[in-house]
Amino acid sequence: MDWSFPSFYRLVPETILQARWQRAAELLAELGLDGMLVTNAVDLYYLSGTSQQGALFLDRAGQPRLFIRRHPPRARAESPIPVEEVRGFSQVAQALRLPAGTRLGLFMDLMPAREYLSWGRRLPGVELVDMAGPWLELKGVKDAFEIEAIGRAGRIALEAYAQVPRLLAEGKSEAQLAGEILTYGMARGGMNLVNSRGGFMGNYNWHLVAGPPGGLPSTLDAAFGGLGPSPAFPQGASLRPIGRGEPVIVDVGWSVEGYMTDQTRTYCLGPAADELHRAHQCLEAVEAALLAELKPGAVSGRLYELAWEVAREHGMAEWFLGSPGHRIRFVGHGVGQELGAPPYLLEGSQARVRAGEVYALELKIVLPAGPVGLENTVLVNPQGPPTILTPMPGRLQEV
Repeated sequence: MDWSFPSFYRLVPETILQARWQRAAELLAELGLDGMLVTNAVDLYYLSGTSQQGALFLDRAGQPRLFIRRHPPRARAESPIPVEEVRGFSQVAQALRLPAGTRLGLFMDLMPAREYLSWGRRLPGVELVDMAGPWLELKGVKDAFEIEAIGRAGRIALEAYAQVPRLLAEGKSEAQLAGEILTYGMARGGMNLVNSRGGFMGNYNWHLVAGPPGGLPSTLDAAFGGLGPSPAFPQGASLRPIGRGEPVIVDVGWSVEGYMTDQTRTYCLGPAADELHRAHQCLEAVEAALLAELKPGAVSGRLYELAWEVAREHGMAEWFLGSPGHRIRFVGHGVGQELGAPPYLLEGSQARVRAGEVYALELKIVLPAGPVGLENTVLVNPQGPPTILTPMPGRLQEV
C-alpha cells in the first residue's frame, strides 16, 4: 500500500519529537523513574507522531520504543520511531523485559483499573508509579509545532464564527445552528473533536446555548451547561428554538492536527437589553485586566482575584462565573491537545505562570436572561503581553 500522504495530512517533525523525548527524560530523572509507558492515544501521538493503537516506552535516556497492534504499516508511515508489531500488551511486557525494582511511570488519570492491574501481572516486581500530574505540567508549556497548530485552529474559528450573523435566525434550534457552524469549519480543515482529560465532559464541541435555559448548571465543570439534547447528555445545544432578544452563546472549540482553541462569543437576535451590554462590558474589562498581568511569574490565584475585583467594580459579582451556588473556581484553563488539563488560573493557587503556556480565559456571566460569555485562547510570551490566538472580534454582536 502507498502510504504517501496529501499535503494537508502533516506529520510531526522528528526534531520536535526528539525535543519532547528529551523533556520527558528530564522529567523521569526528576521523579526518580526508570521509564514511562504510554497507552492512551493523545499522549502516544504527542511522543510518537502517530495515534495508531499500541504503546510507547521511553527510558530515562530518552530512547523510545513503539509497539503497535493496529495498524503497524500506517504507524511506520506516520512516526520516525521504528515500529515493533505486537498482537497485544502481553507481548509488549515480554519485549521490554524490565527487571524487578524498575520504577515505571504511568498516566493513571486515564488508565482504566483493569489495564493497570493487568500491567501489574505482566511486569512482576516492577513498581508502577502515577506520573500524570507532573506530565500534564510539562505539557502545559507548548512547543513551536503546537503553537502553530493552535494558531491555525484559531483562524478556522475566525472564519466559522464570521458565519454566525448570517446563520442566526428566529425559531432555528440551538442544535441546528451549531451543526451549521460545525459544517462550515470542518470544510476548512477543522476537526470536530475536543478531547478532555477525563471526567464527565465528553468529547463534544457544540456548546451553543441561548436564553434562560442556556444558563442551567449541569455536570460540565463550567459556569453553565445548558439544556442539552436529553438527560443522557444534559449539556450543550438542544432542540429549543432561539428567540429574539436572547443572548446566544457560541462556545465552539476547533481543533487542527489534534490541537485546539477554545473561544466564546455572544450574539443577540435583535437589540440586546442594557443588562446584556453591561455584562459584556464587564467581561471585556476583566479580560483587559488579565491580559495586562498575564506574564511569566504571575501568581495564578492572584489573577483569579483580579478578575473578581473587576467584576465587583462593574456590579456583576452576583452573576460572575456562574449563578449563585454554581460558580466555577477558575478564570483560565489550559488548552492544547486537551481541555480540563493544567495550567489553570485557579482560586487560591500559588502556581506561577510560565512562558509558552496557552490559556483559554474562561470569562462568563450568568444572568436570569441567560449567559453572556467572552473567551479567548492566549499564548504567554517571555516578555510583553500575551498573543491572542483567537482573532475574531470580541464585541457583543446584535444581529
